[in-house]
This record gives sequence, C-alpha cells and structure tokens, in this order.
Amino acid sequence: MNGLEQVKSALSAALERAGIETRTAYAPGWAKAYETPVVAVGLRTGESKGGALSHYLGRQTDPETLAGRDVYGLRLDLTLSLDIYCPPREGAAGCDGVLEALHQIMLEGLPPGLKPTGLKWEEAAWDPDTSMFLRRGSLACGAYFIAAASEDGPLLTDFILKGVVNK
Repeated sequence: MNGLEQVKSALSAALERAGIETRTAYAPGWAKAYETPVVAVGLRTGESKGGALSHYLGRQTDPETLAGRDVYGLRLDLTLSLDIYCPPREGAAGCDGVLEALHQIMLEGLPPGLKPTGLKWEEAAWDPDTSMFLRRGSLACGAYFIAAASEDGPLLTDFILKGVVNK
C-alpha cells in the first residue's frame, strides 16, 4: 500500500473507531444514497517536503536475514477531503453532528504519524447527484513516513506511516 493509501486508510480507521461510517472517495460505487451519515475520505492536494526521501535516519538490520538497509524519513503535506453525506431524514443537521465528531477525532483520535493543522468545511447543501445533504470538508495535515531501501539498491521495501505498528 503506498503512502497516500496508508494515510486515507488510517484516517478512515480512526473515523470508524469513533462510530463514523466511511467510504473511499471515488472508489467504484461510492457515490450513492446511504441510510446513515457517511464521510467520503479522499485527497484534495498534496506536497512532498524535503526532496522526497532526503532525510537519512540510519541503518537497520533485518533480524531474520541479517541484511542491512538504509532507512529514510519522508514528510508529506496533505489536504484530505472529508465530505459528509447525510440522508434526507437527518437533514443538514446530520452533517453538523458528524462535523462535531470530526473535531473531536482531530484533537485526540488521529494516528501518531498524522499531525493535523486545520479543518475547513463549507455550508451543508442538497446534492442532487446522491439525493443527500452534503457538507464538503478538508483536513490539512502533515504525514510522516519511514521508508527503507534494500541492499540491492534504491528499491524501497517499506513505506510505513510513522506510528503504525506492523505485525
């Protein structure tokens, strides 16, 4: 899974843990009418900081193979889309309830590798394409990654969101 997909997946998991249903924006079949409020998680903008993998962190030895590899750090500045869709029976007020939960998640529920810098939203409006109320939102954040190159060259073997535990 690439870095951007890891960020969207980690953010979706944080929202789901808080009881907010999510979908990946623009995935096949995502834009439809839902029975409960749903947040579509996607990317609005992104920027790589520091010349891609320019932050050398040191050398790491694989405990199983004893092979060494160089480890690098990467920072991405992202603006993720968090578009809230609410069914007609909940009205625009349903979007407000989800927005309040998003604020709480920003304060205490994001993975350690995501550092929020701002949450913006628009007025809730009727979306004729989905027959639901829609409040477009954006979360600006920094995402911090650790990547490793193999002994054979610069081929990256890992691209892991900092703070995510691999099993």
